[in-house]
Amino acid sequence: MSIHRSRARNALASARSELASDEDQRLKYAALELRMAIESVTYDRATAYKSEFPPHEYETWQPKKVMLVLLEIDSSADSDSSLSFGIEPSPGQTPEVMKHLGDEVVFNLQTIKKHYDALGSYLHSPILKQVNSGKQPDYIKMRRRCEEIASVLERVLSSPVFNSTFGVFSSFDCCECNVRIRRRIPRGIDSLSVDCFECLASYTLTRTSDGEIRMDPHQHEIVCANTDCDHSTVILHREVVNGRFWICKKCGGRNEIRLGIVYQASN
Repeated sequence: MSIHRSRARNALASARSELASDEDQRLKYAALELRMAIESVTYDRATAYKSEFPPHEYETWQPKKVMLVLLEIDSSADSDSSLSFGIEPSPGQTPEVMKHLGDEVVFNLQTIKKHYDALGSYLHSPILKQVNSGKQPDYIKMRRRCEEIASVLERVLSSPVFNSTFGVFSSFDCCECNVRIRRRIPRGIDSLSVDCFECLASYTLTRTSDGEIRMDPHQHEIVCANTDCDHSTVILHREVVNGRFWICKKCGGRNEIRLGIVYQASN
């Protein structure tokens, strides 16, 4: 069990304890624990996509934003699922007997949108408008929401199967930094652009007619700018930026990429 799932269980247990007190003033503590539980189960779901999750997104802590990243990676990332297995009579044929391993319940994006921010509203003092109008917190509604969220979390955390993901993947070593790249090829997609998380080299993955995945790096062959030299150099697409330079291996001259504006007088 991951540390995130363990934290979610602890937070849910604390929330249940606060709800059991029947004291309205304790509901804000239940709301806080439930928010932390939602965050933890979402982080736990993200661990299933660790090799596909962009490192620059690691600082994202809001569950909604984390789930949106996961859904970009896998459109079924927040869907419930059922897992069974069986022995094929022959390759490609449906097994005659399937053994059910269990169902997985995921705390999905719709539920996050419905409850997460609402819980946060319980953690602040009443605004001036509410105070001036004499409006009191609706503790019955608050308790009902907390109970509903707790019930969903209990189903998520009691799933016998969790963080299961399936897909078609392509794995290869980056031609620039040799870091292993592993990317999912979404269903129905024949071509996909991917970046190396380590050095940002980019590639196009293409599904071929025989079912294989072809990898093509994004690179350019550039001829030396010296008109007396015909030597060419291959550079990555990410290196085509203002100020990037290289030394020609044939003539020894410096080639530098520069951006500029060329003026042309009107006729």
